[in-house]
Formats: sequence, C-alpha cells, structure tokens
Amino acid sequence: MENTKLTKLEEVVDKLIEQLKSLKNDKKMLQTTLQTRENEIKALEIQLTELNDKQDRISERVENLINSIEDWENIPEAAAKGAEGAEGAEGAEGEEASNKSVPLFT
Repeated sequence: MENTKLTKLEEVVDKLIEQLKSLKNDKKMLQTTLQTRENEIKALEIQLTELNDKQDRISERVENLINSIEDWENIPEAAAKGAEGAEGAEGAEGEEASNKSVPLFT
C-alpha cells in the first residue's frame, strides 16, 4: 500500500515538473513577445515624432506662403496709393509711371 502511495506521489511530482517546464517556456515566449512589442513601440514613437516634426515644418511653410500671398495682395494697393500722390507732384511723368505695371511675381 505504501508503494502505491509513493508511486502516486511520483506521478503527481512528475506532472507538476512538466507543468513547470511548460510554464517556463510560456514565460520565455511571452518575454520575447513583450520585447518585440516594446521595440515596435519605440520605433513607432520615433516615427510619430518625425511625422509631427514634418507636419510642423509643413504648417510653418504653408503659413509663410499665406503671409507671402497676403503681402503680395497688399502691394497693388500701396503702389496705387503711391502713384496717386506722385501724379499731382510729377504731372505727365507721374502718369507714365502709374501706367507701368507692377510685376506680379519676383
């Protein structure tokens, strides 16, 4: 009778050892997966930072273009006001100057 109890205990211990080995393998696989995910997260964070920087640079360039367009739109008004004042002072020469076109693009 004692022999069967001992045999049963050995079987249980063997089973527990096998489960422990399996759990250790699972842990190792999960650690590898976790490391892979952490590396992917770091790469994505770097990519996100680069894309945000790129978006900021593009936004700045667009804003500069808009400001340039607004400045360009205001040039004819200032030139027309300047030409009106010059007409009275310069006479015929002022008229010739006001008939000259202002270049649209420089």
